[in-house]
Amino acid sequence: MRISNWTLKNKVILHIVVLGVGSSLILTLLFISTQKNLIFTLVRQKAELVTTLIKGSVFGVHKCGRIEEAQPKIVELASATSTIRRIRIISPEGKIFASSQTLERGRPLGLKEQSRVRGILAGDNPRGVLFSEPEATVQYLTPVENRPACYECHAPQTRFNGVLEVEFNTKQAASLLRKSQWKGVIIALLTLFLLTVIILRLFERLINRPISLLKEKMMRVQEGDTSLTLSPVKKDEIGSLTRSFNVMVDNLRTANRKIEELYSQRIEKAEHLASFGELAAGLAHEIKNPLAGMKGALEIIVQKADVRDPNLEIFREIMVQIDKIVSVLQESLSFARPKPSHFALVDPDRFVENAVRLAQTQLEGKDIRIEFAGLGGGVRARLDEDQMQEVMLNLLLNAIAASGPSGRVSITLSVSPGNELEVRVADEGQGIKEQNRPHIFDPFFSTKKGGTGLGLSISKRIVEASGGMISVDSWEGQGTTFIIRLPLDSGGDR
Repeated sequence: MRISNWTLKNKVILHIVVLGVGSSLILTLLFISTQKNLIFTLVRQKAELVTTLIKGSVFGVHKCGRIEEAQPKIVELASATSTIRRIRIISPEGKIFASSQTLERGRPLGLKEQSRVRGILAGDNPRGVLFSEPEATVQYLTPVENRPACYECHAPQTRFNGVLEVEFNTKQAASLLRKSQWKGVIIALLTLFLLTVIILRLFERLINRPISLLKEKMMRVQEGDTSLTLSPVKKDEIGSLTRSFNVMVDNLRTANRKIEELYSQRIEKAEHLASFGELAAGLAHEIKNPLAGMKGALEIIVQKADVRDPNLEIFREIMVQIDKIVSVLQESLSFARPKPSHFALVDPDRFVENAVRLAQTQLEGKDIRIEFAGLGGGVRARLDEDQMQEVMLNLLLNAIAASGPSGRVSITLSVSPGNELEVRVADEGQGIKEQNRPHIFDPFFSTKKGGTGLGLSISKRIVEASGGMISVDSWEGQGTTFIIRLPLDSGGDR
């Protein structure tokens, strides 16, 4: 299992163990090194002391050139204590002049030992100490100075007459060192164990337990229970996190309450619209036929009336108002009973061009330019072409009405980075007042004289049924831009 998938507690344990083992290893190595250096220093001091005693005993009493007097004394000194393993006097030529091991006397040293002796006699290393761990021995080599008492056998200009080598047995010291090492390892392991227990206890009490409680509460909130609160008993980061949780739950509770209120309002509005739809459908059916009869009768009256009849204009105005009533009824019926959509892959340029062509008929007597920048083909969107043409025509007619006697209306099509078709319809008219912007898509809300307030509501429903969205940017006195975003066909190419 990957470490990234571990729980926080397991990760903390891993880091504690790694740091503890590393720290214990370093401390153990330092302890062992210190103990080893201490024992080695004590052995070296002992070697210096014993060597001084041997030099005084052998070379202070006997003449150094008389082997028959030096040899017995060396054997006697070596056997006096078990610590001394061997004593040798080595000549400058690299031969064993005398030795506590009688059979070695007169033998030459090995090349490596001869080189070491020459270095000591040359003064490069006045005292040589060699520590051998496998054999648990210390070899202490010191030069034998040529004193006046030795001039009888040695030339006065000679600085050293040879080298005294004393070899000590350090098994007892090595055993003590090993015991100290084990004590150091045990102490390090005990320290690691206690440190791990203490840190885990603190982690469990200060971090893991509060986080586990917070996690449990969050899961309950996720299931829908927003009545929970936590008591931030501490003033550390965990306490701050607990307070943030309480604020989040409180905000979520407030948001849920608002959502429920809005949902209830929407349901009530939907029921109201459904009732209105049924009523509008019935009224439209019942009213359209009498209105058609009234209009027909008025048309006959107008045809037979004398052109000088003062009531002729009144009859014509009544006919215009009847047409408006029929138009309102027709739009109300369309809003209450929307036509089913027939989706197909279409070229967006086409339904915009058709809408522009129909809108051109409303420009008589006005100096308004309609500018269209299309995609030029190659892009396909899945939508109902007739319904989208209706949406575009409604937006264009609104833009023309808002532009006054002159102005410019622009339609721009583009493809957004999110692979959406973006349609912008912009005018340079009077704009929408700030207090009216939130309501422009509400049914029956209209600021246009003679408007039904259903055009934008129907347009929004058509766009959303196509999987898109419609929004508006407007600045009072600077114009209005309607923005439609529609999904493009995933298989279409550009």
